[in-house]
Amino acid sequence: MNEIEQFEEKLSPKEELEMFAALFAFIGIVTLTAWGLHYLISSTILGESLIYIFSTIGSILENTLGNIPRIGQIAVFFLMMAGILGFGSLLKDEDDIIKYIILVVELWFIALIALIGLGVYSAFVSIPISAVIGISFILFISPPIIFAIIKGISALYKRIQQ
Repeated sequence: MNEIEQFEEKLSPKEELEMFAALFAFIGIVTLTAWGLHYLISSTILGESLIYIFSTIGSILENTLGNIPRIGQIAVFFLMMAGILGFGSLLKDEDDIIKYIILVVELWFIALIALIGLGVYSAFVSIPISAVIGISFILFISPPIIFAIIKGISALYKRIQQ
């Protein structure tokens, strides 16, 4: 018997029903999260106050890196990536290093999707390209900061449990 047949034999109809209920609850939670993120993005992140902050960051990047030739911009980009990844080499625990790598990959993927998505969004709605650059840059450099926050919260949680 293969593993699938063994798994199917172990589940009773009640367990299957509970599994489907949990699956649909998960889908509902993900849907509500997506709706909340849409509201957050449309009202807060793309609101006037934060647009100015992201536009300022994007303008600074455009003015400093915009004067460097394209090959220099690519070099700066890779040096920033090396610095962000180099932060992970300071970690001592191997599990923390793996968690940091996963966090970096996820956040850089989100930054790429945000850059592409906001670039397309700015074609239809009037938002400055510097804001798109600013948001993407903040997402790009955020892994060490977010990892430090997560480690701090988990250490605080462990200390509270004791």
